[in-house]
Amino acid sequence: APCVNNLGRNGHPELCPRPCMFFIKGLCQAGSQCDYCHLPHPKRAPHLDKRQRDLLKALPYEQRVRIVLSILRQKALQLDFSPETSRLLDAIGEPHMPPPHHAGPGGLQEPSFMTPTDPAEPISCKSERHLMSALRCLSLRSLIVSLNRAPAGERQNEEMDDLLHHLRLRSGRLAALA
Repeated sequence: APCVNNLGRNGHPELCPRPCMFFIKGLCQAGSQCDYCHLPHPKRAPHLDKRQRDLLKALPYEQRVRIVLSILRQKALQLDFSPETSRLLDAIGEPHMPPPHHAGPGGLQEPSFMTPTDPAEPISCKSERHLMSALRCLSLRSLIVSLNRAPAGERQNEEMDDLLHHLRLRSGRLAALA
């Protein structure tokens, strides 16, 4: 019988790493200890196109954190509303943004973030809308990784790794209880 209950599937589909290519072919030797996901994934995961990546990369790191963290916070808290998750999210955003304010019963209010770094190249509202829409489609893992790839201090990268690890462990425990 194929091993679907493996370590890599914790948090599927929001937090798991990419699918195990060996499992797909029936050749995974790691079985339940495999770090890659053994559950079905879409053919191509949502991702940012080149324009969106360039737009995000052109923003100062603090703005990138504000943008991604607003969406990351909404998705993470839908998955796990524990005090530890809130603390880890606050630690990532602490130096970059004030605590989130509620927009009412619908959830958190997204900040308007597009202040051009170069006044000669203003960012259009259309580009802002497209970027926000694309970011909302990304998985939690992809959002965290996108921040982790940006130049940041070692402390911020550790905080993002801690958040990802915490959410994957929590989702693995919750799945075991179900």
